[in-house]
Amino acid sequence: MTDKDQDRSLAPTGAAGDTGSQNTNDAISDPLAAVTGTISDDPTLAELIAFRDSAPDLRQFAIEAKRCEDEAERLWFRLKEGNHVKMARISLKIVALSCTAMVAIWPVDIVEHADAKQALAKATAFHGDDTDYGQTPSLDAATAEQIRLHRAAFAVGELLVPPGPAAPAPADRGLAAWPLSRFDLVNAVRLEGGDASISGTQLMRWSAFVDDYPTLSDLVDLFARMMATADRLNALSDTTTEDPRPLRRAAEGARIIAYLTAARAAIWPAMLHSADSQAKLRLVALVTERACRGDALHQQAAIRHVISEANQIAKQFRLGATLELAPHWIPIV
Repeated sequence: MTDKDQDRSLAPTGAAGDTGSQNTNDAISDPLAAVTGTISDDPTLAELIAFRDSAPDLRQFAIEAKRCEDEAERLWFRLKEGNHVKMARISLKIVALSCTAMVAIWPVDIVEHADAKQALAKATAFHGDDTDYGQTPSLDAATAEQIRLHRAAFAVGELLVPPGPAAPAPADRGLAAWPLSRFDLVNAVRLEGGDASISGTQLMRWSAFVDDYPTLSDLVDLFARMMATADRLNALSDTTTEDPRPLRRAAEGARIIAYLTAARAAIWPAMLHSADSQAKLRLVALVTERACRGDALHQQAAIRHVISEANQIAKQFRLGATLELAPHWIPIV
């Protein structure tokens, strides 16, 4: 496969029938594209500041991340039903990881943001992340690095997070639903396991989602441009004779857009030897260069974590024909 002959349909090898692309009503939207889509490729200072000052509902993103991931796992037992189910499962995983990236990358501005990060971190923790007291931890180096990146990606920073809800008093009732924390994904999302809940028209909508494939090279170009914007604005804030705070705030906005865009480019699968795969390799090189920059640690860790997790989507799409990334990162954690 060459740059001029790419399989952009994401139709798996040997697929029978269509991929649901004829269903164009109520299409599933890419959550990262929806967040960054209102910003132009050459934003003004005011646009960047407004974006940074926006208040996304990270709790809702955390709910959608777990809901879609759980539903994708429930669909695993229905793969024998055909290509639509397989494409729907891949779409659910793409949306789940996209919502996860949003929660991890956005800075902690309010306690609710910290709650969302902590709840999703608990729901997506790696096996062996918390070895029981009295038990010797036994991990290989690669898994240990994944655990450290995961912890850093969802770190809430130095914000003082208040304790969780009070324990019930002796006379309290409703103990079966007593909250375990201010935000508990177990209470907010259907329990894991059981039968899949999507079927029929909804299944076709999820199957059609993969047809809306982004141009990865454009996303990587935007990542590089937003990073250059953030670096330039930070440099200007150090030399201006006026109030530097708007420049720094705009730089934060540009950096968030950059990392959200990088996450989107990392999540979507790319065929080997295609322009998409070359764009992903260029993205890895650009992200590696940020190790010596002043970007927030959780943002650098988040994109590295997302790149690793996206390999599972690539494998399930077309094992052996899609690019899987295992970069030799400059250590940051």
